Amino acid sequence: MEITKVLIYVYVLFFVGAGLNHFLNPQFYDAIVPSFIPYPRFVHQFTGILEILIPILFLTKYRKEAAIMMIILLVILYGANLYVWINNLPYGRNYWSNQQHFFRFLLQLFYIGIAYIIYLYE
Repeated sequence: MEITKVLIYVYVLFFVGAGLNHFLNPQFYDAIVPSFIPYPRFVHQFTGILEILIPILFLTKYRKEAAIMMIILLVILYGANLYVWINNLPYGRNYWSNQQHFFRFLLQLFYIGIAYIIYLYE
């Protein structure tokens, strides 16, 4: 099996798990939705649904479109992480150092990069 196919399956599994976590651990996500966004539970559960559905589309003929949607979603969702960093809010029960937040930023770029590689895959 080609490495890119393996990458696609791992990516799909990771994000389906992350999306499901929005429903299994809702208090964590309630706390990191920016306070100016109304209905935080609805907003993060909707993003959880997107984190499940968009990667599943990587397994269809709509892979390129899904990759573009995933990149857009990841850029938008990083806003919540940036909000936590700027306002020094906890992730769950822990406060992160600037280095940890920067690593999280690099991780987001990695997720975006993988989506772009999947976009390029024929």
